[in-house]
Amino acid sequence: MPMDIERAFKSLMKEGKVIIGLRKTKKALMERKAKMVVVANNCPEKEEVERIAATNNIPVYRFQRKGVDLGATCGKPFSISVFAVIDEGKVDLQKLLKES
Repeated sequence: MPMDIERAFKSLMKEGKVIIGLRKTKKALMERKAKMVVVANNCPEKEEVERIAATNNIPVYRFQRKGVDLGATCGKPFSISVFAVIDEGKVDLQKLLKES
């Protein structure tokens, strides 16, 4: 995993606005509030989240590891299966998506 991803995710958590959790993320997708969604490999409803995002034309970053790793990458002491980016802060989402 490139160090830029880790730095970008920590920056999103600190300076941006994100919604963590499956139910809240799906709601943000349906309401078209999300600018991007990050999904862990073992997200229980990964296909549904990706389908809702595609329907609403919202990009998906597929994190190729488990939720425990995504939580650690984001600097959180808990597992994260999915999160939605509402405000990216200083992170360049387009560059991040190209790396995925």
